Amino acid sequence: MRPTNQTKKIIYGLVIVLLFSAMYPYTQWLDRVKDEKDLGEAAIGQVDSGSFMMKLFLLGGFRGIVANYLWIQAEDHKKNHDWDRLKATVDLITKLQPHFLSIWTFQGWNLAYNVSVEWDAPEDKYEWIKQGIKFVQRGVENNQRSPDLIWDTAWFYYHKLGFSDESIILRRLFRDDEDEDFKKYVDPDSGLEVVRNDNFQLGYGWFSRSVKLVDDGGTRLGGGTSENIQYIDPTPQRKGRADDIAFRSMPSHAQTHYAAALEKMSMAGIEATFGEVAKNEWTRALAEWVKFGSHVFQSHNEVIRDGKLVRDEVRLDDATNPERYKTLTENAQYWTDRWASQMNYRYWKERCEAERTSEGVAARQLFYEGTKAYKTGDFSLAAAKFRDGLTIWNENLKGFPTYREDDLNKKDTGLVVKRYVRVLRQLGEPVPDTLPFKDLLAAAEADNTVDPFDAIEMLGVGAGLGEPSSGPPPTTGQPASAPAAPPAGL
Repeated sequence: MRPTNQTKKIIYGLVIVLLFSAMYPYTQWLDRVKDEKDLGEAAIGQVDSGSFMMKLFLLGGFRGIVANYLWIQAEDHKKNHDWDRLKATVDLITKLQPHFLSIWTFQGWNLAYNVSVEWDAPEDKYEWIKQGIKFVQRGVENNQRSPDLIWDTAWFYYHKLGFSDESIILRRLFRDDEDEDFKKYVDPDSGLEVVRNDNFQLGYGWFSRSVKLVDDGGTRLGGGTSENIQYIDPTPQRKGRADDIAFRSMPSHAQTHYAAALEKMSMAGIEATFGEVAKNEWTRALAEWVKFGSHVFQSHNEVIRDGKLVRDEVRLDDATNPERYKTLTENAQYWTDRWASQMNYRYWKERCEAERTSEGVAARQLFYEGTKAYKTGDFSLAAAKFRDGLTIWNENLKGFPTYREDDLNKKDTGLVVKRYVRVLRQLGEPVPDTLPFKDLLAAAEADNTVDPFDAIEMLGVGAGLGEPSSGPPPTTGQPASAPAAPPAGL
């Protein structure tokens, strides 16, 4: 006899009750584990989909397959310029696999770099850069013991806002942004949250946080909110490891670029800052480089000493201290010199020493005022400013031979000389034989790259200097050849 509909309903009801009864102990156990290990939706992944088939796949253990499918969809949305669907799809992937660190980095980069360049208006570019940064910050919230995403957040603030072709406008948009949560970082000294209006300061704060986390024992594979969380994509990278020299140098770079940006119109419509403020920021930059240079690294090789295989301690700052350098073993000298040269440490340290002097700040101010006078057609004033600035700069650099002879500084100073000569030609005056740094003029005039002074005119934003654009961020930290010195002038 075939069962009646009523019998079927009773059987189905009993099956449902049995399923829920069987799931109840598992749910109770899962809740206890979540409480013990501080795991919530932000840690284990939150599935927010109205699709019954999606949930069925996830219950069946096909979370990875679904994530892969969504990743392909995200790429299709990007190709079709369907930005809203792209963002929604990416958000769903992160809910499925919050510890798939590559999705945070890759798609954050996608939003901040690839999507932003599809827009013409700087305001639209800025909004997508901001979306990319906030996306990576959500990754930080889900993976708080991993330094990688903290570093990526810092890099986007530092690089995308600070080195884009439209950086002078983007930095101003960041300054005027009323979203204080977007402009917060944790001060590495006080441990307090602070709000700053400069993207380089945000880069400094987030880079410092990443380095501090490594020093405190945080590692990419150490877990998110729990030590037992295993990341989906074990890293082949060195970024975030305690012995990663380039990774550890980034707070110094960010502070240095902040100090340099003060002494020119690096934000549209915002005048440069000199005097004690500039000197103090250069002093902070110097302190950051000394801190970096004083960190103890271990030599890569082992040598036999007293019958044991040992690694030598290496401090990059020893390369700038001849007396200390002479006391090192031959192996330690080799690694000290090699890594100091690789990071251009001598240049960066001595640059900060030279720039923080009263003479250094005064020279930069004269270069700035000379460029402003040139732009307004006051050639006599411009000539006087450039002449006095070059004279002071020449005397100042006599005490800093490494910085003076460095190619980056020669290019920077040569640019000022070229502008001065332009002014003299406008006045119909000859180039004096006693012109300081006259030997740099030929190379400066032969340089076919666009003068930042002229580049600002092309942007149509008035006087100011931005940073040159640069390529994508390295996967292992700052490259050995760090960003060039900011151009002279405004």
